[in-house]
Amino acid sequence: MKNLRKLINSKIKPLVIPGVYDAIGAKIAQKVGFEAMFQTGYGTSATLLGMPDYGFIGATETLDNARRISNAISVPLIVDVDTGYGNALTVRKLIQELERSGVSGVFLEDQKWPKRCGHMKGKEVIPKEEYAEKLQSAIDAKSNKDFIIVARTDARATEGLDQAIERGNYYKKIGAELIFVKHQNLSKR
Repeated sequence: MKNLRKLINSKIKPLVIPGVYDAIGAKIAQKVGFEAMFQTGYGTSATLLGMPDYGFIGATETLDNARRISNAISVPLIVDVDTGYGNALTVRKLIQELERSGVSGVFLEDQKWPKRCGHMKGKEVIPKEEYAEKLQSAIDAKSNKDFIIVARTDARATEGLDQAIERGNYYKKIGAELIFVKHQNLSKR
């Protein structure tokens, strides 16, 4: 596994992580000097299916794409795993498989399924206690201490900034290493 944690902790300035959706794009990003990559859910859905990020991609497509990208690059890859494609048990299995494939971490969202791209309207979030079960399962499933779990909340668009911050703090207490608070909707879609 490529060590994303070490890279994050060694940086004095921000670490810029481009979104990639296929192996060749990841190789190009690495060639021009990026030190880590992010496999985007929207990019994966658009590339594989020509569809928007509305939950059309499942765990199998995400995992297969992550394997291809991870095998093509020598820098850390973090993967958007949407809502984990089910419950705490499916999250556990997904984390274990991604870790075995050489991925360095995941973004796990607190949206209701079927999810919507974070840039689009119509998102809903699940109760934070329900998300906590998935998050705890992801944390418990990892066997490498350097595998990073990013807890993402989309609550800012649905419940406001204060609730999004509250969720982020709650997820941090559970054990998420990084918190991502999604900005409000910009798109009219």
